[in-house]
Amino acid sequence: MTDRVTIAVDLDHALAQLLHAAVAWHNETLSKDLRVDALTAADWRRQLFGGADVEETFLQSPQFKSHVAAVAGASEVLKPLRKYFTLYAVTDRPRIVEKATREWLDEHFPGVFDKVLFLDEDNKDELVARKKEIYEDFKVKIAVGADADLLAKSTEEVDHAVLVGSVPWGKEASPGKALVAADWAAAKDVLEKLIQELNLKPSEKVFHGPKLSKYTDDQVTVSTRKPASFYANIINSKFVIQKQETIRLHASNYAIATAIQAAETVKQQQHAVVSKISTRSFYRKNKSGSGYAQRIPKIEIELQKLAAKA
Repeated sequence: MTDRVTIAVDLDHALAQLLHAAVAWHNETLSKDLRVDALTAADWRRQLFGGADVEETFLQSPQFKSHVAAVAGASEVLKPLRKYFTLYAVTDRPRIVEKATREWLDEHFPGVFDKVLFLDEDNKDELVARKKEIYEDFKVKIAVGADADLLAKSTEEVDHAVLVGSVPWGKEASPGKALVAADWAAAKDVLEKLIQELNLKPSEKVFHGPKLSKYTDDQVTVSTRKPASFYANIINSKFVIQKQETIRLHASNYAIATAIQAAETVKQQQHAVVSKISTRSFYRKNKSGSGYAQRIPKIEIELQKLAAKA
């Protein structure tokens, strides 16, 4: 069977019209008349919400849960390409909306994606580095997004990038090496040309992607932006609510200490034991592309759930 090439697609803006739902909620809640094209900053959440507590209120609102529309044409273009590609949806949404996000993908993109990857990172500067790690870890060959600047910076080491549409703050940004498509109808032609360029052959038998809302991700990626207690709560939630038996904590560089503290917290709570620890490293290129400048350590801590005491 032919191995499928991995393609990663940004969930928000490329697949989901999150901005429209967020602006509608903002206008209704505050009696404003803001337009989507008025969001001129990459940190649009701060511009729109002002703080994390307001954003969380939006994420629990009916507008987020029921009124985020899919970008026109995305599902129709991507689903037939499963015979060539393993498809991942990538998101920087917080874990508190993981269930809602998986259900949204099942509703609007049924059987399209093999996995949804949560970046677990809310800082834009760190977001680029985290996306690079994700692309490397999952051997992504083609990355698709709608934010030209973010796409260009995060795909420096990815073979191909495709910019589909745009975001209000990125209309003047350079797409870098990305192939540009005004919408998903145009992206279809771009992706078909890449299939020819890469000489990809269709897999003989490809099944529909899994129902993502029933799939429980056993990986938690740790960053330095959140305290160890935050990740300990995520782990405990996966053990209790998602009925996971094993959780894998991933961290790199300075976040390793946070991962160890989170694992120790869960261990002290007698919710799990550490069953395995593995380490490795990768090399991050210079921004100039003139060589590998920095060795980045990585760690994986496997936690095994303890049976509840009688």
